Amino acid sequence: MKNVSANRSRLTAIFVLALAVAVLPSLLHAADAPAIIGNWEGSMSAGGQSFRIQLHFTLSKEGAITGTLVSPDQSEQAIPVDKLEFKDSALHFEITAIGASYDGSFDKTKDEISGQWKQSGQTLALNVKRAK
Repeated sequence: MKNVSANRSRLTAIFVLALAVAVLPSLLHAADAPAIIGNWEGSMSAGGQSFRIQLHFTLSKEGAITGTLVSPDQSEQAIPVDKLEFKDSALHFEITAIGASYDGSFDKTKDEISGQWKQSGQTLALNVKRAK
């Protein structure tokens, strides 16, 4: 009976160790993920109309930040971000397919980005909040 209990304890310890080895890298990777990673929503007004904006930022396996934009009031198609820079609390991205760029920065809680959308010679305020 004592051997059975000892074997169970060893098996439990081995299982916990194997689980930790399997899960730890993903937890460490998530902890290192830039604060920009995730889904963001906001809207901007142009020409008397308001347009919802959805931004989605992910981290590639290589560690690069990638992004897409969807304006559901215009199209459900995700438009890829071509150039993206995120440093400290400043965000800059460009979408050449639509001739647009964005410059913004995080608030203190990192749940809102306030910035300026530039397209077709116009500069518009665009503030986005982390989607829930």
